[in-house]
Amino acid sequence: MKALFIVVLTVFSSSLFAQQKDTLPAATPPQEKVQMIFMDSVKLARKNRLPVPKKALLYSLVLPGAGQVYNGRWWKAPIAVGALGGIAYVFYSNNDLYQRLKTALELELQDKTHEFTSFNLGVNGLRSNRDSYDKNRQASLAGIVAVYGLVAIEAFVDAHLQNFDISEDLSWRIKPTFQTDPRSGMGGPGIGIVFLVR
Repeated sequence: MKALFIVVLTVFSSSLFAQQKDTLPAATPPQEKVQMIFMDSVKLARKNRLPVPKKALLYSLVLPGAGQVYNGRWWKAPIAVGALGGIAYVFYSNNDLYQRLKTALELELQDKTHEFTSFNLGVNGLRSNRDSYDKNRQASLAGIVAVYGLVAIEAFVDAHLQNFDISEDLSWRIKPTFQTDPRSGMGGPGIGIVFLVR
């Protein structure tokens, strides 16, 4: 029912606009020129849109790689997601082995068989392997937090760097100035350097 309503509304509105087009007077050349200038400025503004650093940071914190996409650096998003996915996989595999070794150690202490019985590790071997995988698990969890933070900081810094002027015409000149000492109130001639950015 909704689809039928939308189709009828679309057909009715298109016929209404077609009728209005025929009854409107033709645009005068100055109006067309103003419209063209306006559309060109809109296209230029969209093309030269500068990202807001806070938005880039927020987008990266909500969804990894979204800040890079917002900045217009599409190619960085798969790298960010891949880095987080890789470190998350390392965490998952270390956590899995830690849990299996923990269960095997509990069974070994009760003199029951477990999946590592054939390795003849004993209580000490199972305990040291469990502790090793626990350390790896904690390190990979810290790695997830670090990579997540780095992805967000990279988006923030990249948005800031896009706002800098990097034109090649940087020049400077020396000009005489009159300088006053704020403590004594006396002044005298001096030399000032003025940087010109064009």
